[in-house]
Amino acid sequence: MKYIRFILAPFALVYGLIMTIRNFLFASGLLEARHYKTPTVGVGNLSMGGTGKSVVIDYLIKTLKHKYKTATLSRGYGRSSNGFVLATSNATVENIGDEPFQFYKKHPEITVSVSEKRSLGLEALEQLPQKSEVILLDDVLQHRWVKPNFMILTTSYEKPFFKDFLFPVGSLRETRNGVIRANLILITNSPKGLTANEKLRFLTNIKLNKNLPVFFTSISYAEHLIGAGASMPLKSFNNEVFVLVTGIADPSHLLDYLNKSGHSFEHMRFNDHHNFSSADCNTISEKAAGKRILTTEKDFGRLAPKLDTDQLFYLEISLAFSSKKEEKEFNAIIESAIKLS
Repeated sequence: MKYIRFILAPFALVYGLIMTIRNFLFASGLLEARHYKTPTVGVGNLSMGGTGKSVVIDYLIKTLKHKYKTATLSRGYGRSSNGFVLATSNATVENIGDEPFQFYKKHPEITVSVSEKRSLGLEALEQLPQKSEVILLDDVLQHRWVKPNFMILTTSYEKPFFKDFLFPVGSLRETRNGVIRANLILITNSPKGLTANEKLRFLTNIKLNKNLPVFFTSISYAEHLIGAGASMPLKSFNNEVFVLVTGIADPSHLLDYLNKSGHSFEHMRFNDHHNFSSADCNTISEKAAGKRILTTEKDFGRLAPKLDTDQLFYLEISLAFSSKKEEKEFNAIIESAIKLS
């Protein structure tokens, strides 16, 4: 591994220099990031995937949609369409992407949109007859042409940005100094039951501005599985071997959860945002002959229209804070940021 890093180091230096120059141009005002009339809350990270941004967006939607007319704007990774697309009743994974499709199906009362260029997307949203009162920007930290009113940076507990390296040596999209653009940090996938001392030891490595709020979060799994036309308790899978299909960046937490819960399953792993082909679906169907299939909520949107079975289910996940006190503090900060925008 050290030898490979040595070989890739020059490429990482060149990449880091390019990103540093780009960030300098925006920081100095030579390139201008735009503010928008509608309050915006951005969620992003320094690493390439796997830090739980979509779970954070989902949490923000659930928290804010009862108080504000809420909209989301994502890139729509892996979609076949281009430009600005507004989710409607005819929306599919193919034309808006898997995560926006998940948001729309789960929260049909909000406005869900996608655009590669976030600036064009925000302009389009502000021109809609139905005005939004807050726009949630998914994966927006490196989209410097847009400046959210409030920026949340996510980083995983197991591989925090301060222990990572620039691409291609590591998975950082830019240097660690990019953290200065964050207004708040969420440590995702944290072990449950962290003590105050364990949190403090972790935080001493970040070397942050003392006023920057940091919260520890983990993933909470639902007790019921959801299918196309039915739901059932997860424990109903206890006495059978099922097939687990994942197309997410890091399925390790789901695997740990299912293993610790005593479940028996065969795991079929695909790449993040995988577009399941007919051949993939045939392989899954052959593997799952006579068995039920469990997948993630994101993958369910891609698989359900392609698999001819009523034995496909997904396990819903949600964001959990390390304490109710921290959750209230986080919500109060977001509420304040929206009102001050």
